[in-house]
Amino acid sequence: MRYGKQLLVLAALLVTIGAATQASAGSAQRTLTNPNVSIETIVQFGDNVQPVTIEENSRINIARVIQIGGTGTVDATIVQNGVRNYVDVIQVGGTTNASVGQSGLSNTAEITQIGNSTNALLLQIGDMNTGAVRQFGRFNWLAIFQFGR
Repeated sequence: MRYGKQLLVLAALLVTIGAATQASAGSAQRTLTNPNVSIETIVQFGDNVQPVTIEENSRINIARVIQIGGTGTVDATIVQNGVRNYVDVIQVGGTTNASVGQSGLSNTAEITQIGNSTNALLLQIGDMNTGAVRQFGRFNWLAIFQFGR
């Protein structure tokens, strides 16, 4: 009987360790969408983060993407059409790629990339456009296009 309890404790410990290992690599996504407001938040971490694509078409659009990858490629594409658009992208990986397209009266985008190769494309069409891109890497590429209506 004594060994049976020890085996149960050992089994519970192994299950706990297995759950902790799985939780240390994964993703979380939160979405709220209606005709007036669209909010999407995606957080990914681990060696094999998946490409992220977000398309929002509400009056107010908010997208936040945080991708913490290993040495591989990290990709995010965000398209927003609305009156007010806000994007915040934070990427860490061997190669980071971010493409943001915004069309509306007020567009704000912030992109932060850390990796060996960082690539960002920002297109904003509207009367009040604000864009900030921070790239920390050996090979950095950036294109920003801002057009008034």
